[in-house]
Amino acid sequence: MKTIIHNLALTLTFSLFTQLAIADVSGNWSFAVTLGGAGSGVAEIVMTQEDEGKISGSYSGQLATGAIAGSYEGDNFEFAISNESIGVEIVYRGELEDDGTVKGFVLAQGQSMGSFTGTKK
Repeated sequence: MKTIIHNLALTLTFSLFTQLAIADVSGNWSFAVTLGGAGSGVAEIVMTQEDEGKISGSYSGQLATGAIAGSYEGDNFEFAISNESIGVEIVYRGELEDDGTVKGFVLAQGQSMGSFTGTKK
């Protein structure tokens, strides 16, 4: 009986750590961004997952350059960057896929501007 409980505990612990590892979006990313009729481009993003579901990092692309701030929960994440030249906050909302890529939507003023697919460098 002790062996069964021990093995079950190990399996649950391994499962928990596996899920946490899958949900990690920290790192250097290259996002292929498509903005409908406004064209497409590439953005370079550095994301760091912090305690309490927060994301920090940096963004460099056609839409803006600067610091990002956001949040994550499970496989889902969201971060924002301000584009001061047009006076809007641009939000990236996405999900970490099983293959290690990220996919999601680009929003400005609550409206969808386009989509993105990201790969870790």
